[in-house]
This record gives sequence, structure tokens and C-alpha cells, in this order.
Amino acid sequence: MRATFPLFQSHLDLAHDYWRRILQPNDRVIDATCGNGNDTLKLCQLLLSNGDGKVYAFDNQSDAIDKTKVLLREHLNLDQFKQINFILGCHSKFSDYVLPNTIKLIVYNLGYLPGGDKKKTTLTSTTLLSLQNSLNLIKPGGMICITCYPGHAEGLLEEKALLKFALNLPPMEWSCCYHSWINRRQSPSLLLLQKTCQQTLYYPNPTTVL
Repeated sequence: MRATFPLFQSHLDLAHDYWRRILQPNDRVIDATCGNGNDTLKLCQLLLSNGDGKVYAFDNQSDAIDKTKVLLREHLNLDQFKQINFILGCHSKFSDYVLPNTIKLIVYNLGYLPGGDKKKTTLTSTTLLSLQNSLNLIKPGGMICITCYPGHAEGLLEEKALLKFALNLPPMEWSCCYHSWINRRQSPSLLLLQKTCQQTLYYPNPTTVL
């Protein structure tokens, strides 16, 4: 029998609570790694039921885009489905599709596609580049939410690099928080980066963090 807890069972419960608290009608959000579509669906349910928001769903695997579309068609009406942009491509290319200071929330669920080839994982180099580019996309008061999977080799490297990245962000511009389940072996962790409500500086050179 699985244990139950009153506040949160996993990183997903915490993540969803943060999303729910920060999103408002007409916001724009990005699912950077849509995978099987579960995060995209949750974002749509929070954002599109009472507003005219916009959801960008990225993935560099066509199977992931197809699975996400199937899931969303099952749960959303046609008008809601039309508010989603599906983009087959690497999340490091955000700036080709999205304007600066327009996004309220970016969600990363790193690792490999559930049910897919476990050798095809997100990579530390492109994740860092994507995250650097994300800093300019987030509007004041917005947030970046990252689920890390340190249970596999690349995921562990990715988590360490992301924590180092967050550690060096200017504290007057970004508030960074890290949730880790210390008594669950190799469990996912949650990294949150929230931007100040004031207008912040432009980050011109993503290569400086690599």
C-alpha cells in the first residue's frame, strides 16, 4: 500500500501548486519538453479554462509532439486546442519563436521520454543554453520551473550544472529555490527560478555560462 501525505506526494504536487498560484488569464507559458503531454495538459487546464492564454509546447522528438496532441484532443475543446503552438525542435531555440518579456512560466521536465528510448535524454549543454535564453523571455514576476532526474548519469550532471547556474544568478533579480526529497533514493528534484516584478537587465551572451 502506498503511503499518502496531506500536502504533497511528489515534486508534481509542489510544481502544480506553484503554477496555479502564479498563472493568470491571458498569460503565455512554455512547456519546454512536452514528452507525453501531461505537463502541457496541466498548463492548459490551469490557463485556458478561464482565459485567452497561449501555450507553446516544444519537443525535439516527433513522437512526443504526436502523443501530446492526442492527449490534449481528448481533454480540451477545439477553441482551447487552437491556443497551443506545437513546435518540433530543441528548446535551446526558444528565441526563434517567442519574444522577450512575454512569458509568465516556463516548465522543463528533463530526462528521457517516458516509454521511449532512454538513451535519448536532454543534454546538459543544450539545457544550459536554453535556460540562459529563457532569462530574457520571462516577464517580470514570472517563473522557470525545472524537474531534474539525477537518477541517471546525464541527469545527475544536468542537475549539478543547473544548480551552479542558479547559484550565480543575481539575487536582486532572481529568487531561486530547490526542492529535493532527501529520504527517497534517486527521486526527481524541483528547481524554481522566480524573476523580480521589476524590469530586469538583458542577458546578451548565453555562451558565458557553459
